[in-house]
Amino acid sequence: MLHMRRRLLLAALSAPGLVIAQSSTGDQRLTALADLRETAGLIVRYKAPLLVLFSTPGCPYCREVRTHYLAPRVVEQTREASPLLLLHETDITSTQVIIDLSGAPITESAFAARFNVRAVPVVALFDQRLHLLGEPLVGLDRSGFYEAYLSTAIEAARRRLRSTT
Repeated sequence: MLHMRRRLLLAALSAPGLVIAQSSTGDQRLTALADLRETAGLIVRYKAPLLVLFSTPGCPYCREVRTHYLAPRVVEQTREASPLLLLHETDITSTQVIIDLSGAPITESAFAARFNVRAVPVVALFDQRLHLLGEPLVGLDRSGFYEAYLSTAIEAARRRLRSTT
């Protein structure tokens, strides 16, 4: 069983667009946003919403959301013919540059500020125009319902995206 999990994780780590990267803190991170124009094209092509985890380095709640709720979805994606969800992460304190839909360079922190993200973790789902597909999940629910909240939000975003494209 453990051997199978390792193989699935290795497959997920080598799948294009579904990579979990090593951050400078030694913590595993989802793929950072790079060019939002390319991401928007993938959203349209696959009719798959963009899920962004807004985080900060060293945030234990961000790590928990990433490890327990989002990384397993990265692994699940390797079993699909096409992605059902585009998973990325952005650091709300970072000056790392990403390319906006207009082609202009912006920082990860400016991207987060655009959506008024000031506390983390926040999980938000977007369409190809970077419009929210529902209310973002703010914080981490310790009562045991976070998976249900996340699954419901993802499914609602997928339905809304399919109905508008």
